[in-house]
Amino acid sequence: MFVTLTLNPAIDETLTVKAPLIIGSICTVTEEIRTPGGKGVNVAKMIAANGKSVTAGGLLGQSDCPFYERALTSAGITCRFLTVPFATRINTMLTDGAGHELKLNKPGFPELDFDEAALLHYAASLTGTGTVVVMSGSLPARFPTDTYARLIRLFRKIGCTTVLDTSGPALTVGLAEKPDVIKPNRHELESVLNRQLKSEQAVKEVLRDLMTRHEAIIMSDGPAGAWFASRGTILFATAPEVTLVDTTGAGDTLLGQFCADYFPDRVLTSEIAARAVAAGSAAVEQRGTPIIGIDRMRALAATVKVR
Repeated sequence: MFVTLTLNPAIDETLTVKAPLIIGSICTVTEEIRTPGGKGVNVAKMIAANGKSVTAGGLLGQSDCPFYERALTSAGITCRFLTVPFATRINTMLTDGAGHELKLNKPGFPELDFDEAALLHYAASLTGTGTVVVMSGSLPARFPTDTYARLIRLFRKIGCTTVLDTSGPALTVGLAEKPDVIKPNRHELESVLNRQLKSEQAVKEVLRDLMTRHEAIIMSDGPAGAWFASRGTILFATAPEVTLVDTTGAGDTLLGQFCADYFPDRVLTSEIAARAVAAGSAAVEQRGTPIIGIDRMRALAATVKVR
């Protein structure tokens, strides 16, 4: 039922250093964790944790395929990556475990040329009518900004539901194709709209407008929580208090939980909003991007306030 598409994957490397993390200082690494990453891969992890069938697709360095398959297959995720003869980038997170962190994100596949025919043929092979396709993350360095827009048009013809989570020009162009579900964070949405959303009223006005073109909108708002909008309903879910360890993949985990709960009924409820925010909060409690425990998500969801 679910396919995630990650065109610019990254191996998530988390380095824990002795506190405090200060720019310009020498930091001693006390722990190193590497997990298969990429925004769509992280979404797939949360969908699978809910016992739902999900295929993780996208581009992947050929030499990194065994690493991904070992970790993801054991989690119940079907792997259908299109391999390329280049190494998957490694994105590094430095954290001192005391709430201070520094992310180092590399460009993806800088030597890979865009082959539209091959990409569309591969993407079509992953799906069928009724499939929910989650397209997440940035694009490889040489891919055009309308890559997601082209994919959305393809998936619409097949009869798929499309979910888009990206940023910058790729988000701007992608929104014009009216994907069914979108998940920008506050900064990404402000950048696309070229306006600041300083008040709750401003956020609600924008969400009402977006609901005329998209079935559901999630606007994540960092440690505050997240906004949800669908079919005339607007909800805000306040994030529970947790110990911040590593924010990598938090938004992806939130989206994965939302998709697992929202489909196939496609009705936004307070419970769905609470569980999604709880999943994102559970993700920041852990280093790297491991599978989030359902019991922990449920426990946190019980403390989430939704209005």
